[in-house]
Amino acid sequence: MTNAKNLTTHEVKSIVLHNSFGMSVEIINYGARIKSIKFPVNGQPTEMVVGYDDAENYINEPFYLGATCGRVCNRISKGKFTLNNIDYQLPINSDENCLHGGIDNFSMRYWQINEQQLSDSSVCLHLVSEDGDQGFPGEVSASVIYELTDDNKLKIHYNANTTKATPINLTNHAYFHLGEASCQTLLLQINASAYLQRNENAMPTGDFLSVANTDFDFRSSQAIGPRQLASNNQELKSLNCYDHCYVLDSTAIQETKAELISKQNNVRMRLYTDQPSLQLYSAYYLTKPFYPYQGVCLEAQNYTDAVNISHFPNCVLQPNEQYKKNIIYAFENTQ
Repeated sequence: MTNAKNLTTHEVKSIVLHNSFGMSVEIINYGARIKSIKFPVNGQPTEMVVGYDDAENYINEPFYLGATCGRVCNRISKGKFTLNNIDYQLPINSDENCLHGGIDNFSMRYWQINEQQLSDSSVCLHLVSEDGDQGFPGEVSASVIYELTDDNKLKIHYNANTTKATPINLTNHAYFHLGEASCQTLLLQINASAYLQRNENAMPTGDFLSVANTDFDFRSSQAIGPRQLASNNQELKSLNCYDHCYVLDSTAIQETKAELISKQNNVRMRLYTDQPSLQLYSAYYLTKPFYPYQGVCLEAQNYTDAVNISHFPNCVLQPNEQYKKNIIYAFENTQ
């Protein structure tokens, strides 16, 4: 059954989706977040993501746990961009840059649940972001639909439109552990032959680096922890984790973009998306009540800072266009 408490607009509301396999997904309206994904392991529903037990703890938490990030996820260099000859300044909330859309971004808003589209297996959440919100132009109407299918796929559908040209880049920020104590023991595969070169401020230089013969190569399945901890790459050593934007080899949604495997629990998660890149973050900076490397983020999105780098895929939504992007997390038992 759908679990929806009758709460007011600015209180946390929880929706639990179910399928016939025994999988469940809990969504909360604060930040349009994935609070929980439970998938059967040896017949027992087992948590797949990092999260709080109490939904109220998500309010103002700093890790973006399971959150919908936007208007523009990831970083915008110095929080600045120019559009139609107008310069825009956004809040600076990550060193010198704007992260995930600003200080008061989509992950910190109470989204409205569309009761007409609510069922045991899907929920639609809606948000209106006013013209000038966090410094961005245009009033944006955004929606996120979470759909749980009987073949154990959690489908995320993003939609948005705007009254003025504005950058849009939405993603989900779930930390996956597949029921293990750490993401370090998980096997990861990413179908990407290149990643974006970073400068000292964590921003892309505009250049692409090949993963071949490097510790960034996950084209074949690799354990995250051993690959990272044994690396002599100075950037990885200074970051203590992966926090890099991978350029996906294909944008066709029917093709697997990434795969995460728990050998301990015999669980595989495949990621599908029509987004062009994937931010890999192995979560060194998780702190109490969590701990470093407890989960790994696979954030399907547009390239970092695309609004400022002309040869990156366009991220500007026009008033006569509809933003439509999709992410699918597909779970299965491997035995």
